[in-house]
Amino acid sequence: MFERIILCASHDRLTAGRWSFGRLRNYELFNNDAQGQQAFAHFLQRYAYAPIYLLADAQEEDFHLETLPHTTGKARQEMLQRKLNQVYRGADFRTAQFVNRERDKRKDDRFLFVALTNGDFLQPWLEVIGAQQAPLAGIYSLSMLSQVFLRKMNITAPNILLSEHLASGLRQSFLHEGKLRISRLVHIPPEAYEQFAYFHLVETDKARLYLLSQRLIARDTALQVVLLTIDENAEQICRNIEQEQGLKCQAVKLTEVARRYGLPSHLIEHVPELLHMHLLARGNRPDNLAPDPLIKTYKLELLRKSMMAVALLIALLGLLLTIFYLHQSIGEAHEIQQAMAITSEQEQRYNEVANDFPVTPLPGMDLQVAAEVRDAIQRQEGSPQHMMHVLSRTLESMPNIQLNRLRWVLSNDLAIKDEEGSATQPVTVANATVFTPQQNVLYQVGFVSGEIRGFTGNYRAALDTVHRLAEMLKANNAVADVVILQQPVNVSSYTSLQGSTTDERTAQRQAAIFKIKLVLKPEVPA
Repeated sequence: MFERIILCASHDRLTAGRWSFGRLRNYELFNNDAQGQQAFAHFLQRYAYAPIYLLADAQEEDFHLETLPHTTGKARQEMLQRKLNQVYRGADFRTAQFVNRERDKRKDDRFLFVALTNGDFLQPWLEVIGAQQAPLAGIYSLSMLSQVFLRKMNITAPNILLSEHLASGLRQSFLHEGKLRISRLVHIPPEAYEQFAYFHLVETDKARLYLLSQRLIARDTALQVVLLTIDENAEQICRNIEQEQGLKCQAVKLTEVARRYGLPSHLIEHVPELLHMHLLARGNRPDNLAPDPLIKTYKLELLRKSMMAVALLIALLGLLLTIFYLHQSIGEAHEIQQAMAITSEQEQRYNEVANDFPVTPLPGMDLQVAAEVRDAIQRQEGSPQHMMHVLSRTLESMPNIQLNRLRWVLSNDLAIKDEEGSATQPVTVANATVFTPQQNVLYQVGFVSGEIRGFTGNYRAALDTVHRLAEMLKANNAVADVVILQQPVNVSSYTSLQGSTTDERTAQRQAAIFKIKLVLKPEVPA
């Protein structure tokens, strides 16, 4: 996961380096022939799962600046793909780099379209990578990485001509406002090294004339030359450029930059491209030139590693939860042991104290049962308060009825008789429902005796009054059943009539006495 393979391919060789945790571990050089390709295959076999980043130092590159309407998201990608197909129809390695957004009313986007017009020098190395099924992450242009170098070195100027002395030749790149516009690679003949300062002077003048012809600069444009080289005469070369062409020149030695980034200076002297490869290994990646089929293996490998990372994270989380629950169970087990020890100690103390208790005539279990029976009896106890409340609410509306006697009984036998005998047969109340008592349920039963106040001998009125009293009691929701045990007059056909209708005093002294049996519904506990 922290290891990367960085490649730099030119027309005659391939430089392969291995970076681990951002540091160069080793590198190798391979010539562009059958033997070098075979050695490169063995190199990849040693690092099968490391992602590969290929840096292309191409001679034949094309740069095209284009202004497009401002869009975002998927519409932007589709528009760029259509434009790339129009500009570089036959090129396999191409990309579009966002430059800036214009400040006019439309605020269009400006893109630099970059393509390798001849990528044949990459094919042998790509075939080896494909045969090894190595994860190729992307292909990047070395000239596009130069703008990252200037940003890292804090070199800022409106127009910069960057001259890089590489193993493949002299690369000159023009940057406007820190963004690449065009780049070219010039082969250095062997005889040019004898007059290297003059060679730089001539090629700088050619590059300036080319920029003028492409209308990238004007004749009065202030152009700054940045010379990136390993040559010891870099300062003299800059002075010649300033004197002969009147351009501001700044020399930057690769060895000093290499020490700044932790690269051995002797390696940079032999392989200057290692500095660009190091920037790429540190995560400074320009736009990718590789088509999707070439990086498919890398995407699958990235998905596999992501799944492995998620599985490892889940396993680690499960292990942490297991350790947490194990620690918690150990703590609970320790608390249980402490509780058991405390309980055992308390039982021992209780037994020591209990040995001094006096001897009881009954066992402790019998006493416990007796206490539970007493509690049950207390829970079953009742009072006639509810019965008296029901009667009082009914009798308040009937002031002509006098209550003489109330007997209250709590029983599950509704056939219970009153202590006083009944004068007549029981009479069921009109419109009364048939009451069916429940088994094993205690009911409140009341025997109510009373008389009609101010009775003057009107027996029909007395009977109606008693029946109305019974119906009013029956209409109460708390009443289960009402039975008239004795009416104010004996209506039986077997009873003989006695007395004289002319005896007015006797008729006035006679009382209209009645008796009612009242059964209340069981109270539902709150």
